[in-house]
Amino acid sequence: MKKILSILFLATILVSCQKSKENTEEAQVNESFDQQRDAFFANLMTPGNIAAGLQATAAEFNANLMNDPKFSAGYATGDVKAAANLGVYLADLNYSIAYKQSANSKDLFTAAQELSKVIGIEQTILTFLNKRYSENLAQNDSAKAIVDELFKKSTADLKGTDREKLVGIAMSAYLIENLHLAVGILESYPKDMLPEDARMQILIPVFRIVLEQKQNIETTYGFLQTISDPNNPEKNPNYAYYATAFNELIDLYKKLDVDEKIANNQGLELMKDSVVAELSAKINAIRNKIVSPE
Repeated sequence: MKKILSILFLATILVSCQKSKENTEEAQVNESFDQQRDAFFANLMTPGNIAAGLQATAAEFNANLMNDPKFSAGYATGDVKAAANLGVYLADLNYSIAYKQSANSKDLFTAAQELSKVIGIEQTILTFLNKRYSENLAQNDSAKAIVDELFKKSTADLKGTDREKLVGIAMSAYLIENLHLAVGILESYPKDMLPEDARMQILIPVFRIVLEQKQNIETTYGFLQTISDPNNPEKNPNYAYYATAFNELIDLYKKLDVDEKIANNQGLELMKDSVVAELSAKINAIRNKIVSPE
């Protein structure tokens, strides 16, 4: 009898220890998620800052770099795809507004609005914003303020809701599209239109924008890691893909020694056609995955 009681006692202790271990591990996972989430939402960029930076360089507007808003209906098949392409259209919309391209902006706003519905933004909010946007389209600053509000409703306002994970995907795509616009300008800018020093005066700030996104990429990657399950990608479709893609992009930045070269004012050493081509290949591989229909 004593032997049986001892076995039962040991079994109880083992179960208790296992539960305690599981609770500790779960608490650590939750704490990590909370930390990464807080860092991610705290560092959400001002919507138009990259677009405004591109416009300030005097680089010409290039509509061919943007994703056609006519494709938006094909992205509404699932919330992850919708969130990703919402990020793309928000980046394109800010780029278009920064260059005062009202004709492009209207269609892009509509595309972003439609995809916002899919990720759970209330219809009444979207209707109100659409009305305000239509009324203020001719006034660029007012239109920008309304787009900033759409950006906020689609990102920061979803923190703490069951839709917040989609914000990680939307912001991943938003970052990628902004990088795509910047490297697109670098690659497509004519080499025979201006003297080399004048050309470099325009392109160096564009390249700096690309380099300075490393911190935003790392912060977004940290949040993506917490919502991805590489051992079970089907659990959260595409989340694992985005985390892996961003990790590879971070590795490329590290390989280029971006932080060290910027700290030592050696950023110009990175501005070579081969480096731009390597960055462009990685960025556009991710971008093509985002904008391709499924």
